[in-house]
Amino acid sequence: RRKYINKMDKLLRDEYEEELKKLTISQGRILIKLIDRETGNTSYYLVKELKGNFSAFLWQSLARLFGEDLKDEYDEQGEDKLIEEIIILIENGQL
Repeated sequence: RRKYINKMDKLLRDEYEEELKKLTISQGRILIKLIDRETGNTSYYLVKELKGNFSAFLWQSLARLFGEDLKDEYDEQGEDKLIEEIIILIENGQL
């Protein structure tokens, strides 16, 4: 399992790392929310399950330095309502 996770981690880093490095803090915040929306799990939980407690702690600490929280959950009826409306428009081909 660990070998497979490390292999996939490398593949994903090779493909997306440069684009992710260019994200603004606001874009990163939205990405954290969208990950929760699509998977039903927070980014923190996913890192913890795939890479372990220590990695989750490190990434959470880094996020907190920038005022973010990997444990944020997507709230389609509350603070993320605008994001949800935009997603619906995109999925319906209206945007």
